[in-house]
Amino acid sequence: MKISISYSMPMLNQQIHAAMIGLLVNAGRMLLLWLCLMASPLLHASPSVAFYYGNPVPVDRLQAYDWAVVEPAHLPSPPKGGNTQWFAYLSLGEITADRPYAKDVPAAWKASRNIAWGSWVIDQTSDEWPAFVVNRMVDPLWKAGYRGFFLDTLDSWQMIAKTDAERQKQIAGLMRTIAAIKARYPEARLIANRGFEVMDKIHPWLSAVAFESYFQGWNAEKRRYQPVSEEDRRWLDGQLKPIREQYRLPVIAIDYVPPADKALALATARKLRQAGFVPWVADPLLGSMGAGALEELPRTVLLLYSGNKGDTPLDSNMQYVATILNYLGYRHRLIDVTDLSSLPENLDDTAGIISSFAENKADVPLQIWLKKQIDRKIPWVVLNDFGFPLTPAWLKRLGLTSSSRVLGTKQVTIVKQSAALGFETSLQASGDIKSSFSGLTAANAEVLLELQNNQGVRYQPVAITDWGGYAMAPFVFRTLPDETNRWVIDPFQFLARALRLPALPVPDVTTENGRRILISHIDGDGFVSQAEMPGSPPAGEVMLKEILQKYSNLPITVSVIEGEIGAEGLYPAKSQLHEKIARQIFALPNVEIASHSYSHPFKWQPAATGETSEDYHLSIPGYSFDLDREIAGTAKYINTRLAPTGKKTRVLLWTGDCDPPEVAVRKARQARLLNMNAGDTVISKTLPTLTAVAPIGMYKGNELQIFAPNQNENVYTNNWTGPFYGYQRVIETFQMTESPRRLKPIDIYYHVYSASKKASLNALKRVYDWAVAQPVTPMFASEYIERAQGFFGMNLSRTFDGRYLISNTGALRTLRLPVSAGYPDMTASRNVAGFHDSQGVRYIHLSTDNAELALRPDKPSSPYLAYANAKLDDWTVLPKGLKFKLQGWVPLRFALGKAQACRLTVAGKPVNGRFDGELVHYQLPQNAASEIKLVCQR
Repeated sequence: MKISISYSMPMLNQQIHAAMIGLLVNAGRMLLLWLCLMASPLLHASPSVAFYYGNPVPVDRLQAYDWAVVEPAHLPSPPKGGNTQWFAYLSLGEITADRPYAKDVPAAWKASRNIAWGSWVIDQTSDEWPAFVVNRMVDPLWKAGYRGFFLDTLDSWQMIAKTDAERQKQIAGLMRTIAAIKARYPEARLIANRGFEVMDKIHPWLSAVAFESYFQGWNAEKRRYQPVSEEDRRWLDGQLKPIREQYRLPVIAIDYVPPADKALALATARKLRQAGFVPWVADPLLGSMGAGALEELPRTVLLLYSGNKGDTPLDSNMQYVATILNYLGYRHRLIDVTDLSSLPENLDDTAGIISSFAENKADVPLQIWLKKQIDRKIPWVVLNDFGFPLTPAWLKRLGLTSSSRVLGTKQVTIVKQSAALGFETSLQASGDIKSSFSGLTAANAEVLLELQNNQGVRYQPVAITDWGGYAMAPFVFRTLPDETNRWVIDPFQFLARALRLPALPVPDVTTENGRRILISHIDGDGFVSQAEMPGSPPAGEVMLKEILQKYSNLPITVSVIEGEIGAEGLYPAKSQLHEKIARQIFALPNVEIASHSYSHPFKWQPAATGETSEDYHLSIPGYSFDLDREIAGTAKYINTRLAPTGKKTRVLLWTGDCDPPEVAVRKARQARLLNMNAGDTVISKTLPTLTAVAPIGMYKGNELQIFAPNQNENVYTNNWTGPFYGYQRVIETFQMTESPRRLKPIDIYYHVYSASKKASLNALKRVYDWAVAQPVTPMFASEYIERAQGFFGMNLSRTFDGRYLISNTGALRTLRLPVSAGYPDMTASRNVAGFHDSQGVRYIHLSTDNAELALRPDKPSSPYLAYANAKLDDWTVLPKGLKFKLQGWVPLRFALGKAQACRLTVAGKPVNGRFDGELVHYQLPQNAASEIKLVCQR
């Protein structure tokens, strides 16, 4: 039966004919081109390539690569922007039933069944097949945004062609199909998977050629991994020789190893690279992130804890651990193991696991999961308690022994103590140490603490092992009589060593262009309060005149509570006055607009789950709690009633307990609002502990909540009971999060009600005056939030020659390294503007969200940016100098290194600097300069 399908065949055939003629003409030119290329570099520069057919697609991680090949069914549209070229998988030789076009493939085209893959082998000789491929398979992908295609199953016709004549017909049909794609889309980039039999004819249309199994392969019939034989490798070399030497195309080698064997994957990728291939090593389904030309450096650490009923992750002591990990450059995910469904199965991007369980809280499924991760060689650190009985099987697996002779322990002596113990509180072998004594010892481990009881039994409660490490209670934290905690062990040293965390470039949210970041944000509480001043004006009006207008060169993010100032809120009679003041505030150029919700929820979790108690939010007449009203609704109210033309609400500042559920954070994102608040950074001279420093933020499910860098005046005034000048002590917090380590930016964070009392208002002014006297880079809260999001989103990888590739940093522009790591090589690096040293660390300045960092042992010899108190833009390296822009809030201050023999101009006018060693310091009266140019002598 003849199948008739209309696909504009005459026009397409003309295009194919033209493409084929072009191919023949090009073939005549190839000999001359070949002679020219014999002594030339490779015609096509070799890109880094990744393949991922799994679901969901890890877009952010794939963006580290030049090319990424994905299954379009799992990524319907490729991401916009960035430097990655996205290729859609496209099978030309076989079709499976799950493809949307499969049902429209005529039976006459299905020549054979590939049982191993559950697919149909397509007869390439059909005249209508090329048009079907273009119209039904390629066109939708092109319209979706794909500009590259990975052509698979190019050899499947060999399953049906048995004679030379049949083979030639299949080859001719395959050529017509590929020609049809290039005829319709000449700019399309194509990667062929094998296709050796037609390579001499199709190679001008290709951007690269891929093949599988050079060193390590997968035996589909026996379902096992196996090394490739030397005979098979020699055959491949023969097939690849013309592609590499004559056609000069990049050749991608895809090898297969067990996904758990990261070491073998990386070693295989290195061997492939040394053999001259673009490597990719993964599982046979390409459903996991493998190893390629880049060594992906995992940055995620899982924090497992057993929560109590009613607790949220904010209540967990694992927040203390998260702060340390963030400083070390690692993002964290808190997982409450009382819900085992939250345990992830895909740990491709996991650098380690830390657990802190109550006794006997880890049940058998969790233990099985933990063993699986240990077998995958993911480091595991145990804090306080293993959470389950250490059975003989577990003791053997972990290399531990346990003595039963610990009863009646009356005396404990310290046999060995590492300098890592006694970090914030002294170690004393008495009291609770006696009651916690057990006979646990570790073989082949580095013991950091060893104790012995009166019976001669040894106990090693802190050790670094071959699988990670452990620190038993009470040698992690110690709770003082005032119920505050102190670190017993040095968490920076212990966690870095036990998790085997390498010293990597750390994304740093505290610093921009070498200067500490300064932000200020105001919660809207008390806007309507009558100030204790002549005339009793609203606190919002006092804030406007005494802070916002007087500090007009500082960016400040200001929020309001709609239920306080709006006509439908608590004070409708005064709404007109309050809204007028809000409009005046939001019209200021140094003010960024934020929302503090509609009814100021005090407890977000119960309010969001439908509990109706008015204790959970302001009691506004006629109002029933509604997340949409709280989030998108109030933003709309502000935008339409209060915001001037051209300004919109940018930020949602969480209220009350600042513990929104995932759905609330998602609604904020969907409303295009950045979110911030929570995080109790209250370290001070009376609370000198890192347990009083919060992490950068935390995931709520798949959503990200950013914490305020430090807490507000409520904490420093004893919940607003006095002394009302107490907020000036936040300067202690700023100083203690600056030294000995810069842990936080400066955040002047308070409520509008601070303007209602003279003492609190004066304290605010002291804090502002202190902050502006520091070497800082001021910015809005939204800009800090975007940098914090960049911390969690950044991907880091390393080339085989040691260069770091940084991608997906968002607005974040700073990396931190120990000074011992070396200096940035300004010539070999890309999008790196300079560096600044402070307190034993080196801050690296990036100019974009995608950079390449090469390090060198000595200082760079070319000009670089040492510091600036403004944001950097349009950084361009010129043949004899630099060109860049600075945008700030205060008069510009910046310095350039290696600029002594250079001339600086701003908008074409020369500017003289102050020489100080190898730096030249510049000062400008304006807060922005759009054309700064440095011209150097050579």
